[in-house]
Amino acid sequence: MTVANTRGLVRAAGLAISVAAVVWIGSRFAESGAPDLIRRLPIARWTLIVDILAAALAYATALLAIAFSWWRLTAALSVTPPPAHPILATWAATQYGKYLPGNVAHYALRHAWSRRYGLSHAGLGLASILEAALLLIAALGLALLADARQLRGLSMLDPRLAIALLVALIVFLGVALHFARSRRFLERFHVPALPPAGTLVVCLVCCVAFFVIAAGLLDGLAHALGFTVESFAMLLAASAASWAAGFVVIGAPGGLGVREAAFVALAGGALGESQALLLIGLFRIVTFLGDTLLFAAGAIALRRAGDPSQSRSAS
Repeated sequence: MTVANTRGLVRAAGLAISVAAVVWIGSRFAESGAPDLIRRLPIARWTLIVDILAAALAYATALLAIAFSWWRLTAALSVTPPPAHPILATWAATQYGKYLPGNVAHYALRHAWSRRYGLSHAGLGLASILEAALLLIAALGLALLADARQLRGLSMLDPRLAIALLVALIVFLGVALHFARSRRFLERFHVPALPPAGTLVVCLVCCVAFFVIAAGLLDGLAHALGFTVESFAMLLAASAASWAAGFVVIGAPGGLGVREAAFVALAGGALGESQALLLIGLFRIVTFLGDTLLFAAGAIALRRAGDPSQSRSAS
C-alpha cells in the first residue's frame, strides 16, 4: 500500500469518526432533554445572541496568540525574519481551511501562501511540526494538571502521575531536539537550526493562554445560561482534553463532533449531560463564528498588503 493510499485511509477513517460523533451528539441531544432545557433558559434570546457574538469576537482575538507563536517560529527558522503583519494575516486567513474534509487544508494553504515571503519549505514544515507539538503539550498539560478528577474517565487519575506524564512528554521533546542538534540530523535534510529555547517557551505560553481564554469563554457562557459550574479548573481540563481529541483525529473537519463528544463524555458527570451538550453545542457556534471573523480580518489584511513578489520586483 502506498503512502498516499495510507493517508487517504487515515483521513477517511477520521471523517467517519467525525460523522459518527456528530450522529451520537445529535441522538444524545434529543434524548437527554436538552431541547426542553433550551426553552427553560433564564436568558432572553437576544441577550444570548449578543453573548455568543461577543464570545466569538473574544475567541478570534484568542486565536491571535497562536498566530503570534506561528510568526515567532517562522522568524526563528528564517535567515531573514518575515514581516509580522502578512504572516499573521496568512495564518488567520488560512485557518478556515480546517473545516474542509481532511482537516489539513489550512496547513497546506498556510505553507503555500507563506512561501511568498521568502520562507523555505523546510523551515515552514518544521514550524508546523513545532506548533502542533507545543499545542498538544499545552492541551495535555492543562488537562492533566487542572481539575481532571471531576471528569468522567479521569476521576482516578493521580495528580503525581499526571505531573510525571507531563514532565516525561517535555523531556522526550527536549531529548529529541538535542539528538537532532548533536547528530546534525536536521542539516542532512537541509532543515534550518532549531529555534532557541526562549522562543519555544514564549510560543508554549501563547498556546497555554489560548486554552485558558477558551475555557474562560466556556465558563462565561455557562454562567450566562444559568448553569452551575463547580470549578473553572474542571472546565479548563475538559476543554483542553476535548480539543486534543479533535486535533489528533486526522480527517475530522475542525474536530467536528469529536471535540463535542469528548467534552460531553468528560464533563457530562460534573455538569449534567443535557447541560454539557447544550454548552458545547453553543460553543461550537462561538468557535465557528470566531474563525469566520478571523478569516475575514486576515483576508482583508492580505488584500491590503498586496502581492509581495510584485513589491520585490519593483524594488
